Amino acid sequence: MIAVDEHTSIGCWVHGISAQDIEITVPDTSLIPDVFMLTSSPLDPLKVCCTLWRTDETIGARFR
Repeated sequence: MIAVDEHTSIGCWVHGISAQDIEITVPDTSLIPDVFMLTSSPLDPLKVCCTLWRTDETIGARFR
């Protein structure tokens, strides 16, 4: 899940992950800010991510 703000979360599909970077797919990347919080069971409870690049449905980001 991507936390957009205190009240909004968007589901995502994580399909590329390393120690520093992650690649995720969402229905519409324009809804995701350049800095966002990501929660996922394989990750620590919460990761702050900075967007490196984006297409219409995919975001490449780096963990802060």
